[in-house]
Amino acid sequence: MNERDHCDNGGPCDSDSSACDRRRTFCKVCIGGLSVVSAGMVGFPVISFLARPQTLGANKPVEIPIDRLSPGQAQYVDLHGQQIIVLIGDGGQPTVFSASCPHLGCNVIWDAGEGLFRCPCHGAVFSAVGAVVRGPVSAPLTKVAFEVKDGKVIVS
Repeated sequence: MNERDHCDNGGPCDSDSSACDRRRTFCKVCIGGLSVVSAGMVGFPVISFLARPQTLGANKPVEIPIDRLSPGQAQYVDLHGQQIIVLIGDGGQPTVFSASCPHLGCNVIWDAGEGLFRCPCHGAVFSAVGAVVRGPVSAPLTKVAFEVKDGKVIVS
């Protein structure tokens, strides 16, 4: 007899021994668990890669019909995970800004009654053209490039 023919108690390993059965069960559970973990480590990146085409459409430009907005009205739109503001001025010309305040990054709020952007975090005030009116900020609102085509504001 060799070393493999003996069980935990030092005696010969027979098929009725519960110690041998526990060892076999433990080994099967460990091998099964490691197989599941290994399959997950390989499968997750593969599934993530295959699911990616759904997110490719997220980089499409945003189109806002101008006729949906009236002068002095602002519309907040999500562009690639960031809020932007489309504002139609009194002359009917659109302007597009980042909604993030350049000071702390809070989203500014359009006050249509006064024609100003207000930052709720620290009280900064910006004009309708994005210039600083007052507050602790020294930089204007960031303008976002856009084009007007077929009656729509297109931001990419």
